[in-house]
Amino acid sequence: MDNDSTLPQGTDQAETENQPETENQAGTENNIDTALDTMLERLDINRSYTKIEEDHMRAWLYLMPPDPGDAKYNKQEIKDYLKRSGIVFGYHESNIAAMANKGVYCREIVVAEGRLPDEGQDGYFEYTFEAEVKGPQILEDGTVDYTAANKLVNVRAGDKLATYRPARQGTDGSDIMGNLMKAAVVKELPILRGNGIRRDTDDTYYAEKEGKVELRDGKLDIKSTHEIYGDVDLTIGKVEFFGDIIINGNVLSGVVVRAGRNIEIRGSVEAASLFAGGDIILQRGIQGQQRAKASARGSIFAKFIEQTVVTAGADVVADSIMNSRIVAEGTVRLSGKRGVIVGGYTHGLLGIDTVSVGNDAETRTVIHAGCEADMFDKIAELKKREVQVRRTLDELRETLEDINKKSAVYGEKVQQTMDSSVQKTIYQEKELREELAILISDQQDIQAYIQRGKGAQIRIDGNIFRGTVICVAQLQMPIEKNTSFMNYIAQGGAIVGSVIVH
Repeated sequence: MDNDSTLPQGTDQAETENQPETENQAGTENNIDTALDTMLERLDINRSYTKIEEDHMRAWLYLMPPDPGDAKYNKQEIKDYLKRSGIVFGYHESNIAAMANKGVYCREIVVAEGRLPDEGQDGYFEYTFEAEVKGPQILEDGTVDYTAANKLVNVRAGDKLATYRPARQGTDGSDIMGNLMKAAVVKELPILRGNGIRRDTDDTYYAEKEGKVELRDGKLDIKSTHEIYGDVDLTIGKVEFFGDIIINGNVLSGVVVRAGRNIEIRGSVEAASLFAGGDIILQRGIQGQQRAKASARGSIFAKFIEQTVVTAGADVVADSIMNSRIVAEGTVRLSGKRGVIVGGYTHGLLGIDTVSVGNDAETRTVIHAGCEADMFDKIAELKKREVQVRRTLDELRETLEDINKKSAVYGEKVQQTMDSSVQKTIYQEKELREELAILISDQQDIQAYIQRGKGAQIRIDGNIFRGTVICVAQLQMPIEKNTSFMNYIAQGGAIVGSVIVH
C-alpha cells in the first residue's frame, strides 16, 4: 500500500484540506518554482531585457533567441518574466503571442500599456444659441466685421433654448505596474432658473414669450426690452431685436438698428439706419449727412431731422426738418419754438401743420398733402392692364368655344388632336383670372388710400418764404412772394389758400 496516497483512519477529506502541506506537496511546488526559475534564468542569461517608461505607462521586451537546442519561449513564460519585472497590467496579448509563436527576437516590442482613466463628463447645457459673447471677426481680406460682435439672440414663444445633458461617470485607469489611477468625480448641474422660460420633463427648455435671450450667472431670461448704455458705433455695428430697443447714448455713422417694436434713442443720431415695427423716438434728433434712413410702421418723433430719408406709417413730429425727404401716411407736425421746414420734400397724407416753411435764402422747399401724384399714375396703369387682361380672357373664351364646335362636327379624332391646345388655353385662362383678381384688389387698396388723403390741408402758422412749393394731391402752387399765416386745400381743381385768423 502506498502510504502517501492513503488518508489516516478517522480523517475525512475536509479536514485534510485544512492540514499543513505534506512533504510531497511542498516538494511538488518547489519543483515548479525551480522550473520557473530555470526558464526565467535562461531569459536573463541570454541578455533579454524589459524597458519601462518613467511614468510606468508602457513597456517593451527585447527577446534574445533561445540557446541552440532549447525550446522556444511560450506565452506564459514571457508573461512570468514580465511579472518578475513588476509588469502586471495591460498586456499586449497579440504582440506577446507573436513573439512566442513566431519567434520575434532581437527587437524591442511593446508588451504592455497602461490605461489612463476615462474622466467622464460633468453635466452640461446644450444651448441652441451662442451662449458666449463673441468679438469682431477678421475677414479673409484683412478687414474687420464688427457686426459679428455682441449679436443679440432673438427668440419667439415656443423656440427651444437649451437641453440638459446629464453627467457621464468615468472609469478608473491603471499603469502597467498595477497602480490604480482614479477617475475624477463628475458633477450634475442645477436646473436652469430664469424668467420667460419653461422646462419640459425631458430637461429641455423653451421660450414662453418673444424677446431676447440673456444668459448670466446660470440664469436664463427672456427680456422684451433691449437697453444699451453708452454709444453704439461700428464695434457693435448692428442691433436687431424683436422687442423694444432703448439706447441711452449716441448712434454713430454706419450703424443699423432694427426693432420689432419701438426704438428710443436718448442721444443724437448720425448717418445710421433705423427700422422699427412700432414708433421711433429720437430725443435729440438725427443729422444724416444725406446717408441716414429712418423707417417706422408707427410714428417718428424727433427734436430735429436733417439730411435724412424718413418714412412713417403714421405721423412725423419734429421741431425742425432740414433738407430731408419725409413721407408720412399720417400727419407731419412741426412744433416747438422753431417749427420750421427748410429744403427737401415733405409729404403728409393727412396733412401738414407747421410754423414756418422755407428761409430768406429762398431754398427750394416742397411740401405736399394728400395722395401723391404717383399713386394716381399707378392706378391708371392698373386700369390699363385690367382692360388688356379682360380682352385676352374674351379671346380665350372664343378659342375654347371654337374648339368645342369643331369637336362636335368632326368627332373624337379631332378632339384628340386638339387636347393639348385646350389644356394650354385653360391654363392661360386660369393665370389671367388670378392676375385679374390681384389687379382689382390693388386698385381697391389705392382707391382707399386716395380717399384717406381727400380733405388734407396744409396749415402754416407763420412765415412762408419765396422758393416754397405748396402741393395738394395732384396740384402744386409755387410761392412767388413771401407771405404768412395761410391754410391751403384743394378745391375745384385748384389750390385755395385762406388766411389763418387768430
